Amino acid sequence: MSILGAMYSAVSGLGAQSTKLGVISDNISNSSTTGYKRSEVEFSSLVTQQISNHSYSSGGVQSDVRRQVDKQGLLQSTSSNTDIAINGGGFFAVSDTQNADPSQDLIALTRAGSFVPDDQGFLRNAAGYYLMGWQLNPDGTTVNAAPARDTFASLEPVNVSGINFTGAPTINMTFAGNLPAQLANGTPGAPISTDIEYFNDLGVSNTLTLQWTPSADSLPNDWNLQIFDSATGGGTTAIYDQTVTFNANGANAGSPSSIPGVVGGVLPISVDGGVQALNLNIGDVNTSTGITQFAGEYTPTKITKDGALFGVVNSVEVDEKGLVTAIFNNGSRRPIYQIPIAIVQNPNGLTARDGTAFMQSRDSGSLYLWDAGSGPAGKTAGDSLEQSNVDIATELTNMIETQRTYSTNAKVIQTADEMLQELTQLKR
Repeated sequence: MSILGAMYSAVSGLGAQSTKLGVISDNISNSSTTGYKRSEVEFSSLVTQQISNHSYSSGGVQSDVRRQVDKQGLLQSTSSNTDIAINGGGFFAVSDTQNADPSQDLIALTRAGSFVPDDQGFLRNAAGYYLMGWQLNPDGTTVNAAPARDTFASLEPVNVSGINFTGAPTINMTFAGNLPAQLANGTPGAPISTDIEYFNDLGVSNTLTLQWTPSADSLPNDWNLQIFDSATGGGTTAIYDQTVTFNANGANAGSPSSIPGVVGGVLPISVDGGVQALNLNIGDVNTSTGITQFAGEYTPTKITKDGALFGVVNSVEVDEKGLVTAIFNNGSRRPIYQIPIAIVQNPNGLTARDGTAFMQSRDSGSLYLWDAGSGPAGKTAGDSLEQSNVDIATELTNMIETQRTYSTNAKVIQTADEMLQELTQLKR
């Protein structure tokens, strides 16, 4: 009977609108959840086969819940170095287990990058998931020379504690500056000097002193260069003592014409009591890239060196390529992990689970781990979080529409009930 059919159709409408209201409620309640992806309800009609062209049998409606996983939320800056967002496509790989074995334990996907170190140094987000990545050697190469990219097999939880920096010796040093030409007039003068710190193999700080004295050989444009090492003879014994001559005129005026022992601008010397080799770059002959002699003041213009004291991790940062770098209290930096970005063929086909995470499914397609910022993978943004993609105004509008539609379906049931009542009253 069409009246009963209308009633059953309205009942299916009530159920469908109830589902939609539940989805709207979930969206609104998670509007402030980092990385949350809103859901929406799509309706499709149910058709019942008609037994006659002169009658109609109501079918009803069914609801289908879909999640907008591929729609990105706004990125918001934060004050935490370990907060990470993805600007573009892809997901972080995370585990619900601290010592995850990718071949056995659950590895999920998420865009909720609110990671902070736990008491053991593992990066975990607000839902408790551990961030997964590839561990790096000090030179930036992966510990696993060829990490798997189509599975999670090579990933491990990211840990930012227990990373010691043992110090590094100074191997290369650069000095550039100008010597006052008016002092190099063939008359002996007072020395001028510059102290430069360097580090030995154990990270101990020593001092290298470059002392320039107008030559006593009665020749202009000659300077006596003495280099003293605080670790050699108490800093009173010169480890280098030679005369440097400068061009007085011509195209190369002001540049050195002779530097004894220099090769390609580099002066090889032995420091730390003669056990450590150090390349001191003071510029080459007939060039103005290092030491020069022009009228004016003594001005060191460039001093650089490598090496470092012993240090411990002070903080970490994440760049746009997913590189996690440890920053030590001595100013040194060292790459420690590479965070890959997981890409699936159909993000909307992923299966949602607790904690704003997703699992692969038959509908999501195959997975590949890309470097951040390459191919279809988005760039990572440190000190940032992705907000939910929920628009409150849209949800409230949908709520009003759902409420009215629900009331209308209830009215259909009420009307059908009144019609059946009229029908049963025919027999009086």
